[in-house]
Amino acid sequence: MRRTDIERLILIVLLILIWSVTSAAEGPRPVFVKAACGGKISSAVLSLFKDEIRTSKKYEEVTTLDDNGKMETVLDLQMSCQEHDNVAAFATVFGVAKCFGPRNCHVSIDGSTLGVLLCYSTAVPECEHAIFRAFDDYMSRPNPAHLKLE
Repeated sequence: MRRTDIERLILIVLLILIWSVTSAAEGPRPVFVKAACGGKISSAVLSLFKDEIRTSKKYEEVTTLDDNGKMETVLDLQMSCQEHDNVAAFATVFGVAKCFGPRNCHVSIDGSTLGVLLCYSTAVPECEHAIFRAFDDYMSRPNPAHLKLE
């Protein structure tokens, strides 16, 4: 390796370390979950997902887009579910939201995150974990798609 390559590698490692330390210092990020899931399987998956958000050190569930009046940027997960017999289908998409007043909230969805998952009633924990992992992987990227909240 040439000296410039080593210097670049060191710079990249330092930037990653700085980013990870800064992200950890910020505390849990607020997550708003909007879901249309009423069946037995989908309700169980949604409940487990919200439990994983609550027990996570990286995220905290909020019940309003304005983060209960804090007006900070909120991570957004939208989910739609359908069931038939012992199978449920989940469609998810991720984005961010920000409120600029009590009734002035903007949501920006990243269409590239649209995902669909089929889940048998015997695999509820695995399905929930797959949704959480996809959400966490996307939100953990150093530069997820730049979403505008104007």
